[in-house]
Amino acid sequence: MATIDATGRFLLAPVEAEEAGQIREMLQARHGLRAHPDPELDAFALDLARAAAALIGAGTPPFAMVNVIGAGQQQYFAGLHVPTSPSGQKPDVARTMARDLGFCVHTLDRGEALVLEDLTDIARYATNGVVAGTGMRTYLGAPLVDADTGVAYGTICVLDTQPRPWGRSGLELIRNWRDELSRQLSAHRVTER
Repeated sequence: MATIDATGRFLLAPVEAEEAGQIREMLQARHGLRAHPDPELDAFALDLARAAAALIGAGTPPFAMVNVIGAGQQQYFAGLHVPTSPSGQKPDVARTMARDLGFCVHTLDRGEALVLEDLTDIARYATNGVVAGTGMRTYLGAPLVDADTGVAYGTICVLDTQPRPWGRSGLELIRNWRDELSRQLSAHRVTER
């Protein structure tokens, strides 16, 4: 469960029992979601970014990710889309990030979609290192949930460096894309023997 620091301003990464992380990793394996680059998930992230850009009328698709959050201290972007800068360069973005940075760990903990239109307007999120370190200003994410157990085992998200008025349409968009990826992952699900 997520907690607030002593100042009341910083939303700390949720602390979880070791067993919970192990269960999530078992579900990730069952659904074929692994902590390595996956070209199909990269394509999914690009399509999600394009859909988000169309929704908000942005010319350049924002960042989009399919995130694997392990039992340890790391999260991994198995699917990743990084937008091209105005100069035509693609920034070099690592596929790993500390678990306590970013917002997907909170989405995973909540077990439901999270829409943050302007991160700097919400004190608990504005102090996250991703805001100051990378300039991210908006987040739209949803958990991937195992249908049999109800346990969240990964996330999808969209991030941008500009505040975005996602509204109800953004919430529907991220839920629909989450549902689509869940169907794709379930179709390739590894069955226990």
